[in-house]
Amino acid sequence: MLGDEPRSPRAPGDLRRYLYFDYSARGALRWYVKVSAKGRRIGISEEYGTEGFDLAYEAAIATLGGVKRMRRVKPTMKPDQPERRYLHIDVSQWGQVRYYVQLRNKLPKIRIKAELGTPEFDAEVDTAVAAQIALYGNEGDYINAQKQRNESRPTLPATPPKPGTLRWYWSAYKQSDHWLGDLSVGQEGLADSTRLQRTGLIESLLPENGEKPFAVLTRKVIKAEMKARTPAQAGNLLSALRGMIRWMIEEGHLDEDDDPTIGLKSGKGKASRESGGFLPWTEDDMALFRAKWPLGTEARLMFDILHYTFLRLGDAHRFGPPHLRQVVRKMAVQITTEKSRGNTTVTVPVHPEFAGSLRMARAAGIVGVEVFTGKTVRGRVQPMNKKAWAMKFKKYAVLAGVNEPKKSCHGVRKARAEVAAYADCTESQMMAMFGWTDPKMPAHYIAQANREKLGISGMEKIVAFDQSQSLDDFMPVPDANRAGTSGENRVVTLRRKFHKKP
Repeated sequence: MLGDEPRSPRAPGDLRRYLYFDYSARGALRWYVKVSAKGRRIGISEEYGTEGFDLAYEAAIATLGGVKRMRRVKPTMKPDQPERRYLHIDVSQWGQVRYYVQLRNKLPKIRIKAELGTPEFDAEVDTAVAAQIALYGNEGDYINAQKQRNESRPTLPATPPKPGTLRWYWSAYKQSDHWLGDLSVGQEGLADSTRLQRTGLIESLLPENGEKPFAVLTRKVIKAEMKARTPAQAGNLLSALRGMIRWMIEEGHLDEDDDPTIGLKSGKGKASRESGGFLPWTEDDMALFRAKWPLGTEARLMFDILHYTFLRLGDAHRFGPPHLRQVVRKMAVQITTEKSRGNTTVTVPVHPEFAGSLRMARAAGIVGVEVFTGKTVRGRVQPMNKKAWAMKFKKYAVLAGVNEPKKSCHGVRKARAEVAAYADCTESQMMAMFGWTDPKMPAHYIAQANREKLGISGMEKIVAFDQSQSLDDFMPVPDANRAGTSGENRVVTLRRKFHKKP
């Protein structure tokens, strides 16, 4: 029929590469193999679809020096990602579906070669996940590895909350001055990060208790919720509830004596003291990072910002050229800290090595106009939020071999605080450099440094005392020749005079 396209003699699922066909002058179908456009070709005389045809095809490829491959095909639809955490799927340029394990972006991938749905596939995934976490993960990744990617979460009702219920008080609290802030009434409000954290904590209670009266939130219920969490999470939940209850008391919704959080304590402080919080970087960690990321790389610039400016994450991620200013004829870093909500300004002269790092970064073209580091969009460095900045730095640290749990960008700041204390900086100097407003923070580092210094100086005194002259230095050593011919010590016995009784 006119207009119909000739059907290909290939089978629908035949995607073999280097296999071609044409027709002779008499209309006979001919198959042949050709690896390169200008190379020679080898014909196949066997009948298509038979085992002999397949063997001749493979032999021709081997003769021509090619590698057996499949044709490129555009997938009709992108396959769905597996529900298991850290297991991903993609389609190669040849249309081949591939599974691999990857803990986070830009980390190495581990290909899963077993067939999907078999016990071998699950075992290979388990091994790959464990290997990735051991190299690049932390204790939180072990927990996430047991979860599904899209776990069903309970949703809150879309209807307006009934007055007097827990959800009603929660909704009103989020519209209050305590939450949003109003300086005209002396309320600063909560930071965005604090709002996000408290929203997750309190809304986890609402699916079960949100439509019940607030009185259902008794001390016993709160204590049970705290026990089901880690000490840090329990402390954060208690703080979130006390913030809402404080608003309820001020607005007259609750009497102070009816506060269900009275008498409750969390082990957050003790757990933090025992764990030590974020771990400070060691000199070996810093040497590993510098060896992996030389000057002129984004990773090195991020590290140098933390290392030479002592800034917190909330300030380091937005640090840029506008924060370099002339102060008393010296180029200095000057930035208002995020944690103080603009009430504290840090001024630190630019370290000579940091100046060299900035010069190398500018020469490499990786410095932005608004911020020094961030995400690159169309060749320009744009700001990014602090969580993404921290994750980016963590990836660079892991790739450099600094992959211990609790060793993040804040650990660089802690390491520099230790150096400042060992360098005999005063409390006032450390508060000015690190942006602290509470003298307890520098006092902690100074006391730790002084304790170690006293231990070292004390041992030096003991060593000096032990090496000083003793009584033996003034006592002559007995001469063996005088003691006797044998050289042995002679024993002298003093004879007492005995008197006979009369």
